[in-house]
Amino acid sequence: MSDYTGPGMYEILPKHAPEMSLNVWGGATTAGTPIKLYPRTKEAKNTHFEIVSAGGYYAQPEKGDREYHIICANSGLYLCMNDSGGKITQEIRPPLDNAVRWNIRYTGNGTFAINNVNGQKKQQINVRGAGKDSGTEVISYAITDGAENAQFILKAVVYT
Repeated sequence: MSDYTGPGMYEILPKHAPEMSLNVWGGATTAGTPIKLYPRTKEAKNTHFEIVSAGGYYAQPEKGDREYHIICANSGLYLCMNDSGGKITQEIRPPLDNAVRWNIRYTGNGTFAINNVNGQKKQQINVRGAGKDSGTEVISYAITDGAENAQFILKAVVYT
């Protein structure tokens, strides 16, 4: 299902709605723009996200779990967790801000959970209400093992 092999450029598709993808809404390049579902459009840069290594715990490469930044390809801004149940947006933040640091966890079924590293909040990327429609919000939500709307297919983007 997923092409994920580590850092690189990917489309992020919800397991429960693989014909949709995470989308920087309206192709905007401004901070605060929400991430929502939109029908998959492989060539659209606002559906491409670069996963880059942020090192280990607090950027220490050999300490703790691997952490990643997810950068919106059309803007260069970080994918950002806001409050619990809040919208996922693209933002300008310092690289050590936990709101822009993620763990990518294999779920065992060809998909991945994308969990925020803020240990106190224990949040992950989630499609609100398991929605499948264009415009459905992508939010942060309590980590829920096995929730299909919190599992994602990571498809490699190949530029020619």
